[in-house]
Parts: sequence; structure tokens; C-alpha cells
Amino acid sequence: MRTEIGLKHDLKVIKPEEIKHLLEPGELGVVLELTVTDPKTGKVTEHRVMKSKSFVQQFLQLLFAKMICSTSLSTVSIRDTGNVLRNVYLFDRGTALYSLDCNGLATVVTHGIIVGTNNTAPIITHYALLTPIAHGVAGGQMQYSAMTFGAPGADATTSQVTLTRNFTANAGGITVNEIGLYVRGWDGADRYFMTIRDANFGGIVVPAGQTLTVNYREQGVI
Repeated sequence: MRTEIGLKHDLKVIKPEEIKHLLEPGELGVVLELTVTDPKTGKVTEHRVMKSKSFVQQFLQLLFAKMICSTSLSTVSIRDTGNVLRNVYLFDRGTALYSLDCNGLATVVTHGIIVGTNNTAPIITHYALLTPIAHGVAGGQMQYSAMTFGAPGADATTSQVTLTRNFTANAGGITVNEIGLYVRGWDGADRYFMTIRDANFGGIVVPAGQTLTVNYREQGVI
């Protein structure tokens, strides 16, 4: 398990025996795994695995934009994390399709897995975390690592990819009550959209100096 605040992306191979099974046959969804680790000792101080409440409306809007694959502006207005409606290009920057890009570097809080402190229940129209935690070393902040990824893998019933990010707490520690996945799109400039928001897991305390590892394991089950 990676607990350092890395500067580079990483890609790992998923082993079939590592796949968690919480979804029902025929379901497309996400397993959310939360692990708090003391990097000084390597000891895991808390570990939870649960079914994510998963996607908000921007996810399917962006997926639709990819599926119709036009060279013009999308016919769907998609609300970004700043509460502005955007018509994203389907062919972004010429030929690169990155309207689901969540490959955030260390310190980046515009896209990738993002954490916050608000425990308001998710609704389908949420477009951003309600109280995101800033990157930094001051009290009330956390250090954001680079995103890492588990390459697609499958066992007899379940196909899975894993998105991972580490967050280190600073002075006084912090309680994480909401988690989201932000992605990047393009409408002539970089725009950012929330595709997942979870805030119904009872919060998880990250003591000062310890690291929270968030795994979003996106799955399809037969």
C-alpha cells in the first residue's frame, strides 16, 4: 500500500483475488475502500469497505458525450464544479478524448479523488463536494498525492478498475465526511466535473501525521 505523497502517477495490475464483491449481478457501480495508516509504523488504524452510493448526473452526461462521438460541441449542457453549465467538446484539443480524465498530480485539487468535511446526504444533482478539504500542511488541510490506477482486471463474475489517492492529515488531524471523483473536460478551456459523491459512511477520522488511502473500485458484475 502506498502512503507517501507521490509526485508521479502509477499503474498497477489487479489480481483476481483482490477484487471485492459487494455488487449484485447485472449491476454497474463502485466499491469504496477507506484505509487509515500510520506511515511511521505501517500499522493500519482503520479499514472499511462499502458499496458507494456512486454516480451523480454528470457521469452519464459525460459518458453520453463520448458515446455519440461528434466533432462539434456536445448537445448536453453539463454543470461543472463551479456551478456553471458547459458544453464540452467531444474531441478535446483536436484528437485527445479526455472528458473523463481524473489523472490528477500531487497537490492538484481540480480533478482526481477529492475529500471534504460535509456529511449532507448525496443527491443526484450535486455538482461538487459541499466542503472540500484544501491541499496543504495547515490545520484543516490535507496533503493530496498523485492519483494511481489499477489496470482493468476480472475474475469469474466481476470486471474492475481501481482509482486510488492518498491524503495525509496535518496538525490536529481531520475527519473526512465526503468523498468525490472529479474529472476534466474541455470547452475551449479546461473544465472540471464531479461524477461521484459519497457522504453517508459515518465519517472517518484521520489523526495528525496519518494517511487516508481512498480506493474507488469501479465494477461491472454478471
